[in-house]
Amino acid sequence: MLWGMRPLEPRATYGLAVDSIKRQIHAGLLLPDERLPAERQLSDRFGISRVTLREALRVLEESQYISVKRGAQGGPFVSDADRLTQLALRRISRAPAAAMRVVEFLTITQTAAARYAAERRNPADMKRMREAQTLMRQATTGPERKQAETLFLLAVADASRNPLLARGIEDGLADLFLPYRGEVRVDSPSDAIFDRLFMAMESQNIAEAEASAEALNARLWGAIREITRSAA
Repeated sequence: MLWGMRPLEPRATYGLAVDSIKRQIHAGLLLPDERLPAERQLSDRFGISRVTLREALRVLEESQYISVKRGAQGGPFVSDADRLTQLALRRISRAPAAAMRVVEFLTITQTAAARYAAERRNPADMKRMREAQTLMRQATTGPERKQAETLFLLAVADASRNPLLARGIEDGLADLFLPYRGEVRVDSPSDAIFDRLFMAMESQNIAEAEASAEALNARLWGAIREITRSAA
């Protein structure tokens, strides 16, 4: 018996490239004003023609995720931080309940991933977390901080050795698209929580890893509630 079958949505090939680049921007992995790779590199990476890639870039430019500059030093660039913040706030204000559901999903998956990662992490995982932690300390802008935090959370997700959890966290971070912080504070409260989570991973303390993840989740809930209230 077939159950839960849904009609397949027709998708143009360029739409998959658009979604992939948007996800990188939403999660903070692509920074504002960052230049995208050359057309040949991008088309090879996506396995599409350069004509199809140009259509994807046109859609991204129309939706204000990127700007295409002309000339010898031109090319496609991620939009600036102000523009991306406007896009993020507009997206949440249009569907605040959807953003809350993403946070619900992330809080469940991140706690589960932290539990298993504390048990299963290896030296390579700890190296990735340490590098992300260093980037957090070095961040001077909101986008840099967001990128470092995403890299840390993805390292924890991969350390869980559960591909479904890892994929879920990656999808959740890409779906949420929180606006950037205005100012990066030295030794902010979240620094202490990430430090606590890192030490729990290092010592393989499962209970402490779960508690640290819950503390991060509480800050995430606080952020999304503040954003949805101001957007209302």
